[in-house]
Amino acid sequence: MQSGKLKHRITIQSKGVARDSFGSEVVTWITEKTVWASIEPIAGREFFLAHQMQANVDHRIRIRYYDGIRVDWRILFGTRIFDIKSIINLQEQNNEMILMAKEFIT
Repeated sequence: MQSGKLKHRITIQSKGVARDSFGSEVVTWITEKTVWASIEPIAGREFFLAHQMQANVDHRIRIRYYDGIRVDWRILFGTRIFDIKSIINLQEQNNEMILMAKEFIT
C-alpha cells in the first residue's frame, strides 16, 4: 500500500450503550482508533422517504490492517458518518483492509 494515497484522517468508532438518568438505554459512540485512509465514492442513489429527499452513497475506504473492526461500527470523517457494511482483508495478508461503507445524506 502506498502511504501517499492515504490522505484522509478518519476515526473508527464502536457502538456502546449507556443509561440515561431515567434508566433508558442510549446509544453512544466510542472512538477506537484514528487512522489515515483513502475514501473513494463508488455508487450513489437518491430516494424519497418521510416527505424528504434523501441520498446515500457507497464508498470504498482503504486503511492499513487493523484487527478487530466489526460491521456494526462506523467511520467518522469530519462531520460525515459512514456505516461499515463489509470488511475485506486484502489477500488475507493483514496489511491492507477495504471497508465498504454507506454514507446517508439528508
